[in-house]
Amino acid sequence: MANKSYKPYKAYESHKPYALLLLLVVLTFSSCLKDQEDYFDQPASERLKTTISDVTRILRSAEYGWEFEYYPSSTLDYGGIVYTVRFDSLTATVGCSLVPGTTETSFYRLTNDNGPVLTFDTYNSLMHYFSTPNSDEYEAKGGEFEFIVSDISDDQITLYGKKTHNTMYLRRLSASPDNYAQSTISVFDNFVSGFQGTVDDIEVVGTFNLGDKSIEIASQGDTITAHFAYNDKGIRLYAPFRIGDTAMQTFAFDIENQTFTCLDAGAEGVVLQGIPLSSDIAPYHDYEATYVLRYNGNSSVRVSLVPNRLDGTYRLQGLSEHYELVLNYDHTTGYLTLAPQVIATYNGNTVYFLTYNSVSGSVWLTEEASFTLKWNNNKIYPAYNFTPTSSRYDCNSGIFGMLVLNEEGTAYSLEVLAEPDWIVGGSALLSNLVSLQKLRN
Repeated sequence: MANKSYKPYKAYESHKPYALLLLLVVLTFSSCLKDQEDYFDQPASERLKTTISDVTRILRSAEYGWEFEYYPSSTLDYGGIVYTVRFDSLTATVGCSLVPGTTETSFYRLTNDNGPVLTFDTYNSLMHYFSTPNSDEYEAKGGEFEFIVSDISDDQITLYGKKTHNTMYLRRLSASPDNYAQSTISVFDNFVSGFQGTVDDIEVVGTFNLGDKSIEIASQGDTITAHFAYNDKGIRLYAPFRIGDTAMQTFAFDIENQTFTCLDAGAEGVVLQGIPLSSDIAPYHDYEATYVLRYNGNSSVRVSLVPNRLDGTYRLQGLSEHYELVLNYDHTTGYLTLAPQVIATYNGNTVYFLTYNSVSGSVWLTEEASFTLKWNNNKIYPAYNFTPTSSRYDCNSGIFGMLVLNEEGTAYSLEVLAEPDWIVGGSALLSNLVSLQKLRN
C-alpha cells in the first residue's frame, strides 16, 4: 500500500506577507487569496468530518491492527508500553505486547473536541490499566484514554495524550499481534543492564533502569536520561539522543550476540555492545514457575508466581481463589519483596495481608515491614528464603485480616479472617514463613 499522507485538520492557515514592488504585492496577494479559497472550500466542520472519516477508514484498514506506543504519566515514570489494537466499526480489540495470549474488546470513538480525538471510553482492563485509580493510587498511574489525533498517514498516526500531552504513535502491524507480543517478551526477558561502544569515534556508555524503562547515556562527561518502550525488534526511545553528529532513537536488540543496532536513517552503522546482568542477580523471568511455599515447620502449600510485565511485579496465586498477593521485583538486586497490602473486599470490609511477629504479637501494615525473598544460590534446587527487609520490623509471619467498623460507626478494629475458603490450611496465620522452593519441570 502506498504511504499516502493526509493533511491534518487545522482551524486556519497563515500566509507570509511580501514587501517588494507594488506589482509583486498585488500578484502575491491575488495568489494568497486563491490558496485560501482552495483550502477553505469547505466549512471547518466539513473538513473535520472528512479528517475523522479518513482516520476511521485507515484504522479499520489494517489487517493485523496497530502497535500503539503508549506513554502514561507526564513525567514518564513507567516508560513506554506497546499495545496492539485492531479496530472494527465499533470496537477495538486490545492486547499488550508484554501480556501474552490476552486480549480484551471494548468500544472506541472518534470525536470532535477542537479537532479529532480518539477515545477508548468503555472500560478495558488492559487499555485502562494505567488510568484506573485504586486505594493506593487515587490518581492512578497517570494514564489516559483520550488522544488528540495529529499527523496521519496510511502506516502511522501521531497522537498526543489529552492530559499528559505525551507524544504517542499508532503504527501499522505487519504480523499478527500474537507474534508481535512473543517477540517483544523475548526481548524483555533477555535484556541487559546497559550498552557501550563508540559513535562517531566518541565513547558512549548506557545504563538501563529496567524498573522505569529509562536509560542514562554518558558521553564526553555529559549524562542524559531517556525513556524507552520495548517492541518486537528491540527498543525505541521516547525522543532521540545525539552523539556527535549522529541522532539515534530506535535499536534492534540481538538476543544471541547481545548487541544493539541502530535502525535510524543516517545511523544504520552504529552497533553497541550490550552489558549483561550480573551473574548473582536473578533475572525477572527466572521467577515464573510453580513452587512449594513452606511455613510453620513442615507445613506447605503449592503456589505459582505469575509475571505481570506491565508493572514489573509478580502475582502469587494458589492460596485462595478469592485473592492473590503482589510481589515487587527489584531490578537492582534481583530480589522479590512481599509487603502488607490490600487484597480483596469481604462483606463490605477491606481484606489485608499483614506482616506479623509470632513472638511479640506485633502486626504491621506499613510497606517497610516487608519480606525480601533471597535466592539460596542453588541452581539445581533453587529456593527463595523469606527474610525481613528492614531490621526495624522483625516480621516472620503473614496474617489475613480485615478492618471492621464498629456499630457506632466511630472506629475500626482489625479482625482475623475466619472464612474457610479464604484462609490457608485452616488458619488465617501463615506462621514462620520459610521459603518458596521451585518445583522442577
